[in-house]
Amino acid sequence: MMNKKILYSIAIGIVIVVVFAALKLNSNIDQATVNQTGAISISLTTDPAVLRSGQATLIIDVKDTEGKPVDNAKVSVDINMTSMNMGTQQGEATAQGSGKYAAAARFTMLGPWRITTKVTMPNGSIENKSFTVNVQ
Repeated sequence: MMNKKILYSIAIGIVIVVVFAALKLNSNIDQATVNQTGAISISLTTDPAVLRSGQATLIIDVKDTEGKPVDNAKVSVDINMTSMNMGTQQGEATAQGSGKYAAAARFTMLGPWRITTKVTMPNGSIENKSFTVNVQ
């Protein structure tokens, strides 16, 4: 009787761990999506918000140290899968106004992908930020 209770408790514990791990994986973008380096902040959102295999739009938001949108920056992206070598997609983001820049992405497989942004500020300084997204 005691062995069944122990096995039951272990099974419940495993189920709880699996559920929390699945919830964490369903989080589309890492919790730390903002880079505060003392110069600027860079954040990333995607359209659609929940990524699926296929086309998507990456929206990079660039703000200065005072939280004001930065226009006239040059923003580029490198996109690659972290669990398998699928090659690297590279592209330039286009200005959308109010410190937002958009770039096209194509996710060819399910799983984790790394998006690395390079922001060249109007004054020539450069900031990089990487994000991990999960394609479901």
